[in-house]
Amino acid sequence: MGISQKRQKTGNLYSNYSIDSKNEKLDVINDISSINSKNFFENYINIRKPVKFDIPDSQQIISIDKFKLDHLLDTLKFKDEVQVEKKFNSGFGSGQERIKMKLEDLIKEIKNGSDEYYKTTQYDFDEPDQEGDDDDDDDDDDDDDDDDDDDDDDDIEGVQFDKFSDTSSIDMNNFHDDFEDLQEDEDDEDDEEEGGDRANIEGELIKQLELEEADYRIKDLFQAPLTNLINHPDILPIKPSFFNLIPQQINIWLGSSGSKKTCSKFTIDSSKPDLGLGKKLPGKIHGSSSGLHHDHADNLYVLIQGKKRFTIYSPKDAFKLYTVGKIYQIYNSGIIDYEVDENSPFWKHVRDDGAIIEEIIHWKLENLKDDENEEKSKLIAELQSYIKQRKQVKKSTTKKKLDPPSFSKIPPALLHLNEITNNEDLLKLKKFADEKFPGFLELNKIEIWLDKPGQMLYLPAGWFHEVSSFGNEKYDDQGVHIAINYWFIPPNKNQVDNCYQDDYWTEDWKKTESAIKLIKEE
Repeated sequence: MGISQKRQKTGNLYSNYSIDSKNEKLDVINDISSINSKNFFENYINIRKPVKFDIPDSQQIISIDKFKLDHLLDTLKFKDEVQVEKKFNSGFGSGQERIKMKLEDLIKEIKNGSDEYYKTTQYDFDEPDQEGDDDDDDDDDDDDDDDDDDDDDDDIEGVQFDKFSDTSSIDMNNFHDDFEDLQEDEDDEDDEEEGGDRANIEGELIKQLELEEADYRIKDLFQAPLTNLINHPDILPIKPSFFNLIPQQINIWLGSSGSKKTCSKFTIDSSKPDLGLGKKLPGKIHGSSSGLHHDHADNLYVLIQGKKRFTIYSPKDAFKLYTVGKIYQIYNSGIIDYEVDENSPFWKHVRDDGAIIEEIIHWKLENLKDDENEEKSKLIAELQSYIKQRKQVKKSTTKKKLDPPSFSKIPPALLHLNEITNNEDLLKLKKFADEKFPGFLELNKIEIWLDKPGQMLYLPAGWFHEVSSFGNEKYDDQGVHIAINYWFIPPNKNQVDNCYQDDYWTEDWKKTESAIKLIKEE
């Protein structure tokens, strides 16, 4: 697809698997030996179809027991702080600022029965809705004429690229070339000893830069506190053998829904416009909710401890799921792109494999030949137009905490009306849903339980899901729930061995593979 800012809105392009009836059930894979990367891609990944795994212990893809709460500190050997969500509105997954805690302290809180903290994903600088600095620091140029975009190369050279990221990273080959150029410009009278010193300094600097980028990439792939497991694929492999997709991140989810003593009864408050629902969950078992949302990557979710209930909706129904952001279009891959407006002022447009279009422009610029000045000017102008749009929106936006655009405004309780036993409350909730979110209760959904260690769920990008987390009610284990999940780059081609439209993600993954090799050699 083109990357021009003046794109035609195409709405909902999704035509892959969706939920066709109220009673639809997911496929369940009971034997991993029966699948390979080809048939798993054809039967699930390519048609964007979720699937559950319920496999024997002998086939587990990770060492389940090593990630249980009592073994976690010994397994991870992680001493730094992690970013943790604090409960807000009776749940997690909001746009609230995260706090930092030592992993050891978080585990102590959980063992003491606290349900106030949840270790989720760590912030990623390249998320499309992540707040950050714009490429152009001069706010005064926002009102310049659009004709400025077509100025000569002096203006083009002035554009600054985004800060260091995994998709616009340092090119070590270019650094080497720069040092060689500098060396050629030195006075020819420098003696051999001085030249040798310079060569040593340059070599050390290049090595240091390589190590810094490698360290960044490893920490981005193995999200804290999993980072030290890069050297233990027997405990946590980079990806399962039957996945042909490019890995993006591996993450751990760690929290508690509270002990049996701290459980509170589900209530509604008729005096409040939103009935005081927040992210409270009805039902006999006390749990915590992620809120209804979708992700920008494919997800393989592995249960370690406790129980997880996924309630899922197809990307086909995204326009009826009342997202915080205004949907621009839904790709056939399930990836959802949003408008840049007051509800999502930091959003950066994405294409159908989840790549941020501004980063694609950076990548294309890096790969241009020296004599391709016309194409360079065109790409820079497109980049400037994206930046200008976001800066104009941010100028007119009040600074308030916003949930990510990919979150639904629908309270989780409305997804679980079957858990409401009080008929009066049920009628109030149905009326509330029909008035505030018309059509939502008629949508088809599937409920999936992961309630045994090692059970897994594959969920393609763009599938809306609310995750309810519970402890195991058979034990007074303080409501502990733990999971590992793998994020993968969603495909945008239907060929198992060639499932991406260009080399953007492939080139980036090669850099990560080099980083893994470099770190292991150190």
